[in-house]
Amino acid sequence: ESGYTFTGGKVLYFAGCMTQLTPSVSKAMVSLFEKAGADYQWMDADGGLCCGRPLLMAGRREPARELIEKNTEAILASGADTLVLSCPICCRVFRENYQLPGIRVLHHSEYLQELIAQGKLAPEADDTTFAYHDPCELGRGLGIYEAPRAVIESAAHLVEGAQHHKESVCCGGSIGSISLSYHSRSRITEDCLKSLTQNEPDAIATACPLCQNTFSRAASLPVMDIAQILDQRC
Repeated sequence: ESGYTFTGGKVLYFAGCMTQLTPSVSKAMVSLFEKAGADYQWMDADGGLCCGRPLLMAGRREPARELIEKNTEAILASGADTLVLSCPICCRVFRENYQLPGIRVLHHSEYLQELIAQGKLAPEADDTTFAYHDPCELGRGLGIYEAPRAVIESAAHLVEGAQHHKESVCCGGSIGSISLSYHSRSRITEDCLKSLTQNEPDAIATACPLCQNTFSRAASLPVMDIAQILDQRC
């Protein structure tokens, strides 16, 4: 127990497989939890837990059901009233495939926006300009467009790329593109980066560990998750 309370409730953080492969995101989130005085627990700190998406996509319904039941039991037993996820894919799965009565399921952009609005986090903004990339699963999948932008604007300057919101281009790393050749996927990434850098930002911001991983291998500019941007300025 941390001894802290956050709006009367407890927070459970599920990083997800892709965030485990992008530890800078979860490190920033843990730092922000501490700075905000949140009463939090980390569900998958040791890795090894999955939301069930791969099993669902493979059509393995029974193993997926068993995994979801096991995860549900752990979440309900935690005593948390808010589940925070850094991966948009995980967030969508938990919202659409789980039954978690009395528990809010939030992407970390929504949660961080709340902390800022409540004065739990008070970033010192600077003049860095970030172009924000709308991840497919977060934007078109969950309809979350403004929360990550609000987080960025609290800490720095936001500029839009040539295509954004519902018109945002895939980063090229999506599992939906896995049948494409490496060259074709690289072209998608290059086209997306070209769109993002149209207004000459200092850096690229995203809110998806898969997108961050994909862009980091191809971009000439720094690529940061919104949690990292906020943590550096709090």
